Amino acid sequence: MIQKQIVGWMLMLAVTGMGCQDNQLTSASMEEELPAKGNTGRTAASEVSINPYVDTSAYISSGFSFLNPAQVNKNRQAIGGNAYTEVYGFNIPEENRVRGIRWNTDDETTSIWRPQGIAGFTKDGVRYLLVSWYAKDDAEYKGSRITLIDISPSSSTYLTYRHILLVQPDIPANITNYTQYGSYAPLKVHAGGIAYFKGKVYLSSTSLGVRIFDLDKIIEVSTGDATNDKCGKDANGNLFAFNYRYILPQTGYQKINNASPFSTIQVNDEGTQLWTGQYYAGSADASIVPKVFGFPIDAGGTLQNSGIVSVAPKNSLFTDNHAHGIQGVFRKGNRTWLSCTGSPSNSYGSNARLARYTDGADDTVRYRWPYGAESLYYESQYNYLWSLTEYEPNAGAQNGSQVNRCIFAVDFSKYE
Repeated sequence: MIQKQIVGWMLMLAVTGMGCQDNQLTSASMEEELPAKGNTGRTAASEVSINPYVDTSAYISSGFSFLNPAQVNKNRQAIGGNAYTEVYGFNIPEENRVRGIRWNTDDETTSIWRPQGIAGFTKDGVRYLLVSWYAKDDAEYKGSRITLIDISPSSSTYLTYRHILLVQPDIPANITNYTQYGSYAPLKVHAGGIAYFKGKVYLSSTSLGVRIFDLDKIIEVSTGDATNDKCGKDANGNLFAFNYRYILPQTGYQKINNASPFSTIQVNDEGTQLWTGQYYAGSADASIVPKVFGFPIDAGGTLQNSGIVSVAPKNSLFTDNHAHGIQGVFRKGNRTWLSCTGSPSNSYGSNARLARYTDGADDTVRYRWPYGAESLYYESQYNYLWSLTEYEPNAGAQNGSQVNRCIFAVDFSKYE
């Protein structure tokens, strides 16, 4: 979680007068994914607001054909069985495990893409997972992507998956490392969390708020799987997306004020709110009070600028008794489950915890959670709580040359 780890350093610069400006760009589509000014614990829910929905879909209103998830050719094979328990720092008690997945070798070891968010849905009887990734190092210009995974054992494409590039309408200038045509461009965001609600994907966008995508508007790129140095639609109508066969275009966004950084996002159990969480590292940001926010969502999928709630979870593992290191959030009733990393103590090879916080309590109830754990997703039909881990070999502080990357589900009843 390299990007999240620099949040505290940037805030400390601002406090000490060394100069840290709020990088809020005028174009939400090309937002620079640096955190906005830090929340110091003084922000109340009454100060948080949501701007009206901004429709950005005009750039795909003509000249494109759309596909849905069932029509996507899934070209990669995940590994099932119990192999996921073999990754570094996996410490879930055996009796709590229900399912898990390992990526193919290329994806669990790549250093230029890193997984972050997780969500899921069922369509036409097939269960899917969605995973968001951000590009880094030599591939940073490619922005972000999501992965569509079939997890239905009875399906003919069981445990196959496909990466889909996320795109947006603003065309960047002064490109030097690839050829950029018109119509659409990569979406350079951290992709820290995703949620699914009634056919739409909600992507947490660090300093902006929420970016929105329609899963029935997947576009097939005829040049995919072959061209690695071009993106966009050229003068002849040819579509490029580096070496990706499919793109998912942003269709809109909603800016949220006074609640950044938006490090993760998920729909609550009741399906009435989208919850976001703020990542701050406990060691560097001990004076900051991380919060989670609940935003009412209407039947059409629009976040509402009323009835917003906030919670500041406690966590006595940290010296200030606040829940630092929030990587994932799930809300049910008056309880919040948090995937937290970076605690000052280890548990069976991991400094992560799943923390359950009841509104108004003095502390969380904590459970073992794998090293490098990220976002949360609750699959209510099966009572599964899903999460994922992020690190490739030689990437985390502890995993050394070992693979840390997997997807897993636990029996949620053991954590209620």
